[in-house]
Amino acid sequence: MKKGHLTETRILAAKIYSALPVEMKKEVDISILQQAAMLHDYGKVLIPKEILNKKGALTPEEKKIMELHSELGYELLKQQGVNEEVLNLIKYHHQKPDGSGYPVADKNFEYSISSQILEAADVYSALTEERPYHKASTKEEALLIIYKEVEKGVLSNEVFEALKKSV
Repeated sequence: MKKGHLTETRILAAKIYSALPVEMKKEVDISILQQAAMLHDYGKVLIPKEILNKKGALTPEEKKIMELHSELGYELLKQQGVNEEVLNLIKYHHQKPDGSGYPVADKNFEYSISSQILEAADVYSALTEERPYHKASTKEEALLIIYKEVEKGVLSNEVFEALKKSV
């Protein structure tokens, strides 16, 4: 039984961190990473349920609304005094090192090891979870999809290997 996407993402992020080479671990604050993993989709509380639970593809307009969730979460949690590092991981958890993704990156964006871990854990959890708009992928299918990010130079091979060891 699934624990829920946020809990699953937090647990998997911690496992990926644990499986990283020691030198890479030094670049990650596990407490910050776990907080961001638990809060990364917080902004979805402001996304209409009809969009969140829609079966099938979103329209371009619905997709734009859905893509607001990371910035909305950032703004909501900023008002609560959440740590700036946590906030930036939340805001940019769909951003890529080449500037693709969303929201548009500003000077606070850094595609760090923590960013990569959060992305890998989030994507794996989302892919392997039954959702209204897609069936759950198998472990192998999810890893194959995520490996394409390694081939594109988006995700480091070390983070991918740590993910593989963790699932």
